[in-house]
Amino acid sequence: MKIKPITFIKTTVSVSLLAFVFTRINFSQAWTQFQHLSLPFIILALVYYTGCQVLSCWRWQVVLNSSGHTVPMSSLLTSYFAGMFLNIFLPGALGGDVYRVYRVTQVTKDSEVAIVSVFLERFTGLAALSALALIGLPPAFRLIGRWDIILLFLTCVGALVAAVLLISSPKLLMLVEPWLEKFHLGKVAARFAKIQILLRKFAQDRIALALSMGLSMLLQLAIVYYHYIVAQQLKIPISYLQLLVFIPIIVVVTLLPISLGGLGLKEGLWIYLFNRIGLTTEQALLLSLTITALSWLLSLPGALILLLDSTGFQLVRQGKMEDTAG
Repeated sequence: MKIKPITFIKTTVSVSLLAFVFTRINFSQAWTQFQHLSLPFIILALVYYTGCQVLSCWRWQVVLNSSGHTVPMSSLLTSYFAGMFLNIFLPGALGGDVYRVYRVTQVTKDSEVAIVSVFLERFTGLAALSALALIGLPPAFRLIGRWDIILLFLTCVGALVAAVLLISSPKLLMLVEPWLEKFHLGKVAARFAKIQILLRKFAQDRIALALSMGLSMLLQLAIVYYHYIVAQQLKIPISYLQLLVFIPIIVVVTLLPISLGGLGLKEGLWIYLFNRIGLTTEQALLLSLTITALSWLLSLPGALILLLDSTGFQLVRQGKMEDTAG
């Protein structure tokens, strides 16, 4: 099978970054800290993160209900686990989202609603995470004390705000559309125009909007706390407030399409942030890899779900979902 140039470049970036990282750590020290993990804690962490997934699906269900569609929680949850499993193997972080769109489209028979629901489910999470990080920034600045981290954080929040304005503002989209056409992204502009109509419809449902944002705030607090309890179990001395600033940076930067689902880029970024507050490379890599390994372990039920839905899996692999949704 012929490998696409962009996939080759992403693979090269990820492998190069990982090679750079792994040649600069003390494996003995990392292994010593890793042994602090116990089986009861791993089970607790998996149960806790499953609860976070349930919150995500509840938020997703709220968005779908506001559009007049009812999708069972069981269907949303199984598609979430399958999406997690797909994200391990597919080049990029959107393979799981494509599958989730496919599954919801099967129920609603409306691909545009499915696309917007997945987008809003992710978008409200990023918006809530940025809001929480801004709230925690003043006390966190005293703890971090590094202008480069604060500047990086504010840049990431600014990127989110710019994306929000582009997606939600018809006037701004009209101004940017000629540039999108110039870079052969006219289909993106057309899709955004369709999304804006459905976004405005969703925003008019104030109860759904408030509940969605409330669930997003709760979920993001829970995810940051998840990182915190894992770090504490590994005996890594990092505070909740520091993680409240670091995690938005990690999330936004790893969305850049320059590596395979952020692999390598995420680990390098954790190391940079940890080193700037006096923590070691080994501690940064250990936290990053432990979080990744736990998410992979939790996604294993998704393999069974995909085996039972081979058609959806083939659609995602062949990249035909865009045509279906268009």
